[in-house]
Amino acid sequence: MIEHLPDRLDLIATAEAGRVLRGSIAVAGVERLLPALTSGQGELRVELSLGKDAGGTRFLAGTIEGEVILRCQRCMQDMQLPLDIEFRLGLIRDESAVDKLPDSYEPLLVTAEPAVVADIIADEVLLALPIVSLHKDSDECQAIVEAYRPPQDEQRENPFAVLAELKQKQ
Repeated sequence: MIEHLPDRLDLIATAEAGRVLRGSIAVAGVERLLPALTSGQGELRVELSLGKDAGGTRFLAGTIEGEVILRCQRCMQDMQLPLDIEFRLGLIRDESAVDKLPDSYEPLLVTAEPAVVADIIADEVLLALPIVSLHKDSDECQAIVEAYRPPQDEQRENPFAVLAELKQKQ
């Protein structure tokens, strides 16, 4: 077992060798993830296991644990979302191999270039994020929602008033 995560990894060669990688990565270091978050604080604990199954399929299986900070769409305040993600990816060299991949794997297209480990982690975390982030308990938001007072509408001039005046002149 390797106790650190490399920046780049030759997935096919590592799967052939059958390796397990374990380590942590700062949330701020996963750049593709940052636009979906309100803060880059925290760390993600990652374990990646690469190998070949009994059918000869090269795979990347892993877990990601930690917390990320999102904006609650109900109260617009920061909220912590705990992550406990498990994934199984079948390593394929071209898109035609997707149909041959066992159902227990999601496809991961592998090119000749070493894969960026942070990008794989970002993909899996982004897939795990909720479409609409909300505090788990609505009581956490309720005080903020109740305290909200919409701005008082000012008497605005009707933008079509000029047209009404032109119509009356004719």
